[in-house]
Amino acid sequence: MVSGLFASGDCALCKKEAAAEFHLCESCLDTLSFIGEEIYSEKTFPVYALLRENRAASFMIEGLKFREERFWAQVFGEMAADFCRHTGLGPFDAVLCVPTSAKKRRIRGYNPPGLIAGELGLRMQLPFEEALYLTKKVKDQIGLGAKARALNVRGAFAAKNVFGKHLLLFDDTYTTGATLKAAEIACMDAGAASVTGIVCMKARDVDYE
Repeated sequence: MVSGLFASGDCALCKKEAAAEFHLCESCLDTLSFIGEEIYSEKTFPVYALLRENRAASFMIEGLKFREERFWAQVFGEMAADFCRHTGLGPFDAVLCVPTSAKKRRIRGYNPPGLIAGELGLRMQLPFEEALYLTKKVKDQIGLGAKARALNVRGAFAAKNVFGKHLLLFDDTYTTGATLKAAEIACMDAGAASVTGIVCMKARDVDYE
C-alpha cells in the first residue's frame, strides 16, 4: 500500500494532485499549519512541534493511529528529519519514542510514534532504539485534564541502554506535555546526557481541570 501510493507520485492526503514535498501536493501543504519552533522549554528539555492542530493534521495522525495508514509514518518522518536539518538540532546518538501499552500494540500491530521514529532515524542515519518501556498500567490520556494527565503517567516509564547518550525523543501529539516529560525523566534517571523532544502536532490547549 505504501509503495504503491508513493510510487504513483500522487499526494498522500488528497490523492489527486502531484506530490511536491513530504509526499503532499502544494494545495495540501497549504492547509497545514507549520510551527517549526520550540513549544516547551526547560533548561535540559526543549520540545519542538512540526504542526499545529487543524483538520488536515488531525486526519493524517488519525489515519496512522486508527485507520492502519502506515504510510503517514514516512510523511512525518521526512518532515521531522527536514526540520532537524534546517534547525541544526543535535547531534544525537539515538532516536527514541514514547512506548504504547501492550494491549494497544497488540490491537494495532504497531506503535504509531515508533513507526515515525524509525523513519526519522533512517533519514538522520541514527539508530532507532526501543529503550523506553512502561512500568505500570496507565489510563488513556484522552479526556483527562492537565493535572490528571501528569498523575496518570508519573513514574510510568523506565529506560535502558541510554547512559551518556544525547537522545531525540519522539511522540505523535503534544497536549499538555505530561507524557513526554515523564519519558524524559525516565531517560535522565537512567543516565542520558540530554533529551530533546519532537512531536508531529501540538494539540489545542486543554482548558479543563
